[in-house]
Amino acid sequence: MNDRSLLEQALEAWRVNNAINLNLVNAIPKKGFDAVPLASRGRTVAKQLAHMQKVHSGWLKYNGARLSRDARPLHRNAKLDRKRLAAAFRASGAAVDTFLRERMQSGERIKFFQGKPIRWMCYLIAHDSHHRGQIALALKQNGMRLPDKVALGRIWYPWYGGDF
Repeated sequence: MNDRSLLEQALEAWRVNNAINLNLVNAIPKKGFDAVPLASRGRTVAKQLAHMQKVHSGWLKYNGARLSRDARPLHRNAKLDRKRLAAAFRASGAAVDTFLRERMQSGERIKFFQGKPIRWMCYLIAHDSHHRGQIALALKQNGMRLPDKVALGRIWYPWYGGDF
């Protein structure tokens, strides 16, 4: 396996993760964006999604990446609807992709994560996965369980090699 192949595999993993985030945003029932997990600190599904996107953008900014307007964190008072959240994930997802490619090709280190871009990417994927679980739980606890077609087919199956 050559380095180019490894780079493309890493970027593909990031793209799958971001596609899963978009699949989730698109599958949430409209009233589901206001759902809150029981016994939680009160962060709605929409606010959890905004937090996930803010983590992507925040680490990029901290590492000196220039962000487009759409890739920047959503404003605290912004209306967090499907359209705005999806646009933010598309833009910040593309920005992470570009940043990873640049850092992996140049060998330039990043701040924290022992300077390793793939380690940082794995952190982002783990963080997103954690919140996707919280979101699925919030929906289920509020009577809006994701159908298996979505939960399995659009959130899990892309990791196995399915379309995303």
